[in-house]
Amino acid sequence: MEYPELKRAVCEQCAAFAADVVLIEDKASGTQLIQELVADGLHAVTRYQPQSDKIMRMHAQTAMIENGFVHLPKGAAWLAEYLHELTAFPKGKHDDQVDSTAQMLDWFKRAGGGPTSNAGIWHWYKQQYEAQQAGLQTARPEPLSVTAKRSGLLRPL
Repeated sequence: MEYPELKRAVCEQCAAFAADVVLIEDKASGTQLIQELVADGLHAVTRYQPQSDKIMRMHAQTAMIENGFVHLPKGAAWLAEYLHELTAFPKGKHDDQVDSTAQMLDWFKRAGGGPTSNAGIWHWYKQQYEAQQAGLQTARPEPLSVTAKRSGLLRPL
């Protein structure tokens, strides 16, 4: 995806999901993207500074996934491709979704610091409460580990 298309896609996804946070890795083209989006008035942008390589970042999140803290919708059109990429990592052809998943989980656990500590979990609970009040609360999605086991992608050691 070329840069102008990437910038357009970020803006469209932010608007489509009314995102409070748009997490962007502050390296390479991400730095320019952050600067331009903020200048354009997209203040949901949050810089993410990776602390290690992709493999180590994902490894640091495996306990969160294995312990059932990551949930996925059962019927999402993108689910099979996403699970394939996760289970093929790091030897798979693509790893962008794995990397963004690891970054989001890391950000979610750290959620800033200082006065915004636990901002990630706070936003999630707020959205759940608002959905419940509006009568939009849906069934809780199953954990990623359960989805992967059911589909045969994750086998016991």
